[in-house]
Order: sequence, then structure tokens, then C-alpha cells
Amino acid sequence: MKFAIIMPFYNAEKRLGLSIDSIIKQSYSFVKHVEVLLINDGSMDSSGTIAKRYEEKYPDNIRVFEMPNGGPAKARNIGIHNVQENTDFVGFLDADDILSSNMLGNIAAFLEQSDVSMLVPAFYYLDDFGEKQKISPHKLNYRFMQGNRVVNIEEEPLAIHFYIGGTFLRYESLKEFSFDETLHFGEDQLLITQFLLENHTYGLIADAGYYYYRDMKGKNSLVSSSWKKPERYTPFLQKVYQTYLVTSKEKFGVVIPYVKNLIAYHAKLFFYKENVYFNEVLSEAEQKVFVLELQQILKEVETSTILALDTPLVVKEMMLSIVQNGWPVQFETLPLKGIPLVSIKENYKIGKPAVIELIFEEQLNTLPNAGQIVAVTRFGESSAKIVTRKTEQKIWDIIVRKTGAIERAVFKLKPYQSKVHFFFKDDTKKTSIVEVHVMKSLLGKVKRNIKLKRDLK
Repeated sequence: MKFAIIMPFYNAEKRLGLSIDSIIKQSYSFVKHVEVLLINDGSMDSSGTIAKRYEEKYPDNIRVFEMPNGGPAKARNIGIHNVQENTDFVGFLDADDILSSNMLGNIAAFLEQSDVSMLVPAFYYLDDFGEKQKISPHKLNYRFMQGNRVVNIEEEPLAIHFYIGGTFLRYESLKEFSFDETLHFGEDQLLITQFLLENHTYGLIADAGYYYYRDMKGKNSLVSSSWKKPERYTPFLQKVYQTYLVTSKEKFGVVIPYVKNLIAYHAKLFFYKENVYFNEVLSEAEQKVFVLELQQILKEVETSTILALDTPLVVKEMMLSIVQNGWPVQFETLPLKGIPLVSIKENYKIGKPAVIELIFEEQLNTLPNAGQIVAVTRFGESSAKIVTRKTEQKIWDIIVRKTGAIERAVFKLKPYQSKVHFFFKDDTKKTSIVEVHVMKSLLGKVKRNIKLKRDLK
């Protein structure tokens, strides 16, 4: 099995060597089975010298290509155009990320049982906080819970995939595609989605990992800086989301659920706290064009898909407000439930009491039916401390949660309280909200972290 791995880099001197080493140290023979195409996208630091050093050491396996700075799409296309014809699969690695050492061997073994044209490993964030590193799984890793297997996007519409790092594509199939060089973000998900709408299936490699590096102390990442650019808004909707919709209708006659879920999952990012530049970047006229374009796209996605998203309720409310009202944006909350809708946050620190927080998702000035949140342990029942908002919560400078609204219920456990059951209680009944096993949660978290760090090493 012959692999080609394409790695564009730009001013990547700090971690480029680590990324290349993760390929060289594969359990599947690097010398026999792998070529690496390093695309220098106009770097101005020493990363070009580092790449040349590897090329000199492995002249039969590593090639370096120089280009003026033109963005990742152009760099990856240069890599594809220079892949050797005897290549079976082409993979992509960003210049500060890492492949687990069993990646290529496990892919080769999988392909002995399957003829899929795309393979994806489990995806992990490697967060660098300066003093320590934290490894955490991507939200979409639920796809890997059943182990190595083949996904059909028509049968599993929630098994969405859109990031290029660690993705491997059959070379013969990849030849028919290219990255859109007019895009400087989203070009990877556009190619992947077009590829899947053509091929329908892909393989999951659950027992290998792609580690995506994030400098949590840095503030100028490509992802965060993209929100400062006008082309991240309306042009992105037109070139990426609209292409999904058009292609799906051409190939299937309808917008298939997979495409609806993909757009909804990704579009929610427009309303996250990282996007604080909306009013700064776009004029009012440009905001109107963007919102009306997004309204039409979200109408195709449909309300049920938006409501099913695993995202804060306030984000879903904003998306549905745009669907309903268009421009100007008029934010509307969803009808309140009889039992408060909450998400749970568990805080465990060695030597300190465990703190359980129930975060209220809805806009609540008082609890329904004059109720209260109670915590029940084997030592009795106690009320949680109710905390109200000290500041307004905004999306695009629109107030979505008001000062003084109920924000969370906090309960501090005693050392001997290892199990707690939260209820909502009013004058008529007591309804279960969530049950927490402290030691089970804590030990599970520790075991997961140990395993992730062991797998990385």
C-alpha cells in the first residue's frame, strides 16, 4: 500500500519537525510505503530550512515544493498535482498536528476488508495552555463508538465529516476534485462534502488518532482571524453551503438529511462567542444581505434539524429567529417548558469539594410554578444556590439573555456525598432532572485522560 501525505506549511518552525516525525515513526514502514510532500506556502521563518533538512535526510520519501504565499487550498492542490502515479491513498496533515504511530498500519489493515475511497481517524484536540497540555476528543467522535466500520451518509445522516486533517482519500477518486483556491477557509469541507456526495461511504478508523494542536494562549489563529474577514460571511454561504444544497439536489433530487445536519452543525459557529466581529466587519447593508442569505439556507435545513443540534438553546433560538423573521434580526425565545431545561457542569479538583452546576438554558426570571432545584443524597435533601446573571449575554450585539435572569444552580458536595440526584420540585410534584455519581465521573475522567495521553505518546 502506497501513501502520499500532503503537508502545507507557513511559518511553522515551532512544530513542523514534530509533525513530520509523526509520519516517519509510523509502525507501517515509512521508507517502503510513504512519501511526504511538504509545500512551503511562502514561509518567512526557518520552517523552510527545517523542511529541506528532512528532504536531504530522506530524498526518496520527502519532497519540498516552494510557492509564494497563496493559502492552503493552492498549496494542497500543488501537492495533489505532484503525487506519484503509483500512490493508493493521499492523506493530509497540518503542519502543527500529529498522527498516531499506528495510523497507516491500521488504515492498510482496514482496506484489506473494505474498498471505500475515504478514511477518517478519531480526532482529538491537543490544547497547549503554556504550562500543561490537555487532550480532549472532538464532539463528532461519537461516530467511533462502534469501532472500525463503514459509514453510508444516506443511512447515517448524523455521521458528518468536514475537516481535512487526518483524512485519507483514494488517489484515483481524488483526481476528479480540487480545492477551491478562491476560499481561504472552508475549502477543505467543501471538497470533502462534494467527495462524499459522489461516493456516499467512508471508513472510520477508531483505533488511530489525529491530534489537532491548539495554542490556547495565542489569539491569532487562522480560525479566529477568519471572522475578521468579510468573505467569511455571505461569500462563504454562497460558495460552500449553497454548493452543498445544489449538489445534493442534483444527485439525490432533494436536500438529504446528511447535508441538512452538516450545514446546521457548522452554521451554529456564526453565533458562538468567538464571533464578536459581525458588526465590526460588515456594514448594515452587508449584514442584511448575509442574514437574508442565511435565512434561505436555514429554511432548507428545517426547524427540526436545528432543534436537534447539540448546542446551547440560545444559539438555536437565534437560528430559528432568523428563519422566522429574516432582517432585521428580531430575537425570540422558545416557549418555556414546565421543567427547566438545563445542562450540567461538573467541577472536580483534588483537595476541594466537588461542585455541580446546572446551567439554565432558557430565559428564566423565576423558576416555573414557584419551584426550586433540590439535591438529594443519602444524607437528605438540600436546595441548590441559585445564581442570576450579572451581565447581559449578547449575540451580534443583540441581547439574548438579560441581566438578572436565572443563570445556574450550584451545589457543593461534602466529601462523603458521592452520589447526588437533582430534582425540580414545585407544589404538585418532584421531577427528576439528573443523577450524578461523583466517584464514577471522576474516575472515568481520569481513566480517559490517562488513555488519551498514553495513546498520544
